[in-house]
Amino acid sequence: MGQAVTLARWIGTGRRPVTGGRVLRKADVAAAGAALGVDVPARLRTMADIRALYRPWCAAVAAGLLQVDDGWVTAGPALEGWPPDDGDLLAGWLAGLRAVCAAESYPQDEDSVRLLALALLTVLNEEGAPVAGGLWQPVFEALQVLCDRYDKWFSEALGPAGRYGDAWSEKPLAGLVVLLAGFGAVAGVRGRPAITPLGRWVIGHLADGMAGPADPGLPAGEMIAEAARFGDEEQQDHFARGWLADREPVQAAREILAAAEDMSPLRRVVAVRLVEVLGDDGLPAWREFVSARCVGPFARAVLAAWDDGPEPGAADGDWLGVEGAAAALEDKGPDEALSRVWESMPGADLDDRLAAVRATGHPDAEALARAVAAFAASGAPRSIDQVAQLKVSLTGFRPAIWRRVLVPATATLGDLHVVIQVLFGWDGDHLHVFEVGKKQYSDPFVNLEETGDEEAIRVRDAMVPGGTISYTYDLGTCWEHEITLEKTLTRDSRKEYPVCVAFRGDSPVEYWDEEEPEESEPFGLNEVNRRLAALGREPA
Repeated sequence: MGQAVTLARWIGTGRRPVTGGRVLRKADVAAAGAALGVDVPARLRTMADIRALYRPWCAAVAAGLLQVDDGWVTAGPALEGWPPDDGDLLAGWLAGLRAVCAAESYPQDEDSVRLLALALLTVLNEEGAPVAGGLWQPVFEALQVLCDRYDKWFSEALGPAGRYGDAWSEKPLAGLVVLLAGFGAVAGVRGRPAITPLGRWVIGHLADGMAGPADPGLPAGEMIAEAARFGDEEQQDHFARGWLADREPVQAAREILAAAEDMSPLRRVVAVRLVEVLGDDGLPAWREFVSARCVGPFARAVLAAWDDGPEPGAADGDWLGVEGAAAALEDKGPDEALSRVWESMPGADLDDRLAAVRATGHPDAEALARAVAAFAASGAPRSIDQVAQLKVSLTGFRPAIWRRVLVPATATLGDLHVVIQVLFGWDGDHLHVFEVGKKQYSDPFVNLEETGDEEAIRVRDAMVPGGTISYTYDLGTCWEHEITLEKTLTRDSRKEYPVCVAFRGDSPVEYWDEEEPEESEPFGLNEVNRRLAALGREPA
């Protein structure tokens, strides 16, 4: 953390530009290295390749000593009062350690190095801990236990171990020991790693935020509240699994729905989804709550989906729209709440939509309407007024094949998938995956393992200016696309979105046959934009 503070003080009161990967540009890396006494090679791909510099950078950003925003880095709010009191100091230290672990983790799971570090510390904390050369087997076994507890793939958690040493060498975890020693969690005694008091403290906190199994004895309300702390649905499911398994499905559903009736919208949404996991086993409980004030609209919608009741009316649809917007206000703030209101409520303008919100009789309707109206009047940028200019390129083609397209900033990755299908003329008959940083997203209805819901993340949240994400269509042939956010523009109310504004190259033939080769069809901009405009006019 000392180096993290030094790095923040080197930035000082000024600011320096950062790359799309949110690190210093090459021109500034040598000076940053000099500030920390770190040698920087003459030829450099990215600052992230220099561990001795990247680790304090990650720690500084996580602890609030540095702030990265809109393509620049400045000193963060935590620097002025550093060092803080012991509680805040430990919180900043833990945030820094977790950030470094996430940065060095296996791409598909940002918790993998955190679990590996926790396994090593757990072994070192035991009496008669083995010397460095004998650590591999007990750490291997401790990691298996942790993966079972937190519902993680063992192979992914083990994957990064090779970066810290060779399993067949005398010290297979030497690099991991160095990482933890840099944070003061481990000390070397004549070449033998030993856990420090700080290391013992962090054993109880390093796993914070990962979903271990809930105590089956928890009341339903407490279980829901704990599950709601996890933003990831898979983690929520893992947390609740043991609690649910300890009860008959109908009884579990009754307890959850009864508790959810008086909860906040965010917690109620989590509760309802946990009951939905029970499938048709929960239907008797849904029938019992069909007339409840807050859970009732959910119950009627679920029963209709199971062909066990009539289709909900417009009033239920509006009520559920308010519920989703109120949950978003609690979870992500007024801009996302405004986006939800704009998408789900009827009306020609915001005033009409807010009147529709109030007319639902939802217990949070007035508070939601006030918060959204205040945000809209504040002059702060509104996502519903913005469009993202994206360049979508097919990788591996020379000459290059790309399309430049404008999409609403509030479009989801699921929406973007459909846009890309039109841009390149794909027929949509194959699986696809987006990769955003270290996470993957796809269609939730195909249940691809280790992927999140592409409808739950917006383009606005998936990308930063100048940053890229990837999209792979047809997981057999693997048509790979690189998507770059070039800039964000103000929405023109006279135009329809999405719209393709530039292109290069014709799309390749999707089903190439050497015996019956086909010529690529010329890219037709007008026809593509006609089809894109039709997408924009489809109801949300």
